[in-house]
Amino acid sequence: MLKPFILSMCLIYPAVVAAQIEISDEQRCVWSCLYGPGQGDPASAAYNACVRDTCTGGGGQQPAQDASQAWVTGRSGAGVGYAGVDGVRGQTGLYYFCGGGQSFLRVIGIDGGERGMIVEVDGKDFPLSFAPNSRNQPESAQPFSAPVIQALQSGSRVRVMTYDGIAVVDATLRGSSRALAQVISSC
Repeated sequence: MLKPFILSMCLIYPAVVAAQIEISDEQRCVWSCLYGPGQGDPASAAYNACVRDTCTGGGGQQPAQDASQAWVTGRSGAGVGYAGVDGVRGQTGLYYFCGGGQSFLRVIGIDGGERGMIVEVDGKDFPLSFAPNSRNQPESAQPFSAPVIQALQSGSRVRVMTYDGIAVVDATLRGSSRALAQVISSC
């Protein structure tokens, strides 16, 4: 009598847990705003503007159907343009910022110690040096004419990997050409 009960619980419990941890597209978009333009600060004007304009349909662009599947653009509170995409399970991402005399790639969702990482676009490796910003997010200064930025505009897939070969970002480049061109035009 106890065995059928235990067996039924083993079959039902995983389905219940899976249903509870479904992450909505809107939540992914909010995280994208937090770690992109919001720079990890939920009280920042850039974060709130991004959520309002991107995630809730309150103004500018509409949210992507799946925030981890397309590049988004916007402006930080300081007026710096950005374009980026969520990567591994919506927890990390790759963003390009340009404006106010700055031009750099930022990896979101990981700590930023000094390190080298490889940005791989369609199998071509771009070894880059990253340094932590004031919020401990890794950034790599890259002019908009850098080969890696050009590759991001014309490729189909990007991965950012540690030198140990661990992928910290794995994302599509769908929409990157338009998004990066928009940001670069306002540098």
